[in-house]
Amino acid sequence: LKYNGQERYGEVLYFTWLAVEADILDDADWRFADVAIIQLYSLPDNALFQLSSHTVASCSPLDDVCVVPVKKIISVVAMIPHTPKLPSGVIKDRFFMLQKPGLQISNLGINHVDKDDNDN
Repeated sequence: LKYNGQERYGEVLYFTWLAVEADILDDADWRFADVAIIQLYSLPDNALFQLSSHTVASCSPLDDVCVVPVKKIISVVAMIPHTPKLPSGVIKDRFFMLQKPGLQISNLGINHVDKDDNDN
């Protein structure tokens, strides 16, 4: 998400249309804008990001909610819950970003046993 000139992570709560003035000089000229209502995450913990060679972007959900044009969404990622011990020594519930999780994440934590799997 591009927000206030920064790339940020957030959870889309809703997609909607918002009526906005198309021309501020004409009160009768309105249009609909495609927007997303997003709950923001904190910026990644910089110390953990550096220690992980820029591979673990660990964030906390914030209470901040913003409305942004849909075209400001850069990419869709998964935010996976984890409880790391941060370099500061704090153990805290957080979320780390995972790009392109793929279909294998749909089976995460489920052990499938196929009774007809006799192909050796």
